[in-house]
Amino acid sequence: MVRVGMASASDWDEVVGLAVAVRRSKLGLTQLVLAQAAGIHRNYLADVERGQKSPTMGVVYALCVALDCSPEKLVKQAVGYLTDEEKRREAVEALPPRRPGRPKRAAAG
Repeated sequence: MVRVGMASASDWDEVVGLAVAVRRSKLGLTQLVLAQAAGIHRNYLADVERGQKSPTMGVVYALCVALDCSPEKLVKQAVGYLTDEEKRREAVEALPPRRPGRPKRAAAG
């Protein structure tokens, strides 16, 4: 169990991203649909969900509106993942498997 005050920024980014991914999955939304609804790029959303980007409060709010949940509920879910490793593991395992990104196009010769 991790105390919230002891969590690193990267831990926080990871659990916020997980909370977004879990909520999106439960609603049956694609990353593209959610990103468009929130007014952000799909690649940015993918990075947030993987914990590689730290969204601003404005982005978190836009995601919450698009996910039809309050920022308080999303943060509470993230804190739950931060403080309960088993809950976090179960959430990760419940997500659909990630598909690899599209292959890069070869440069025109």
